[in-house]
Parts: sequence; structure tokens; C-alpha cells
Amino acid sequence: MTRYLLDTDTLIDFSRGWEPTPSRVLQLIEAGDVLGMCAINVTEFYSGVPEENRIIWDDFFASLTYWEISRRAATRAGRARFIAARKGHALATADAIIAAVARENKATILTSNVKDYTIQGVSVGSLRDEGT
Repeated sequence: MTRYLLDTDTLIDFSRGWEPTPSRVLQLIEAGDVLGMCAINVTEFYSGVPEENRIIWDDFFASLTYWEISRRAATRAGRARFIAARKGHALATADAIIAAVARENKATILTSNVKDYTIQGVSVGSLRDEGT
């Protein structure tokens, strides 16, 4: 059983039926893998969901694992941003938090923005690619 944190872009691809993401998400569910998200993903996703569609996504999100943003994850995210800045790289706060939550929960981030997660100790994959 593998643990995955679904990044917002992956959730959007799934919601819009953009293959191969929906088929691959369903395969992961059927395989018994754990699919989760955190507050950042929920917030970003729902910012684009019209009111008439919310109940559908409420049910779907209820079926996923929800990982809290712990103090440890928040601290780790801040440190990652500090290190990235000293190397001349901008690391968005939201991405740093998502990465820290994934790391804390031993989950691989599934995203199409793999380049956004170049943080040491964080596993990243894409459902758009054949390798995941």
C-alpha cells in the first residue's frame, strides 16, 4: 500500500476528466493505495468549484484521507523556503507546506508540476507520465 498526496492540479485533472489522470486515480484506489490531501489542496480546489457542484466534490473529498498541517510540517516548510531562497530559488509557501505534509505522512506527491517540488526527502510523481 502506497500513500499519495494529490496535488491540486491532479485533483483538477481528475474533476475535468482529463485522461490519463482519472483512470490512474481509480486504479490507485482499486489497488488499495491511500490517497490524501491537505488544507492547501482543499482550499485551492474549492476556489474553482461552482456551488451547484460542491456536493459531488464534498462526497469525493470525504473518501480521501485528510492530513493536517502540523506544527512540525509548518516548521519544515519554512526551513525549506529559507534554504531554497539562499540558493536563489523561489519556493511558494503553499508548495512548501504540501511537500512538508507529504514528507511527514510518508506520501508521494502526485502533481503535473514536478519541478515545483525539488525539496530534499520529498517523493514526487505525475499521473500524466507513464512512470507513476
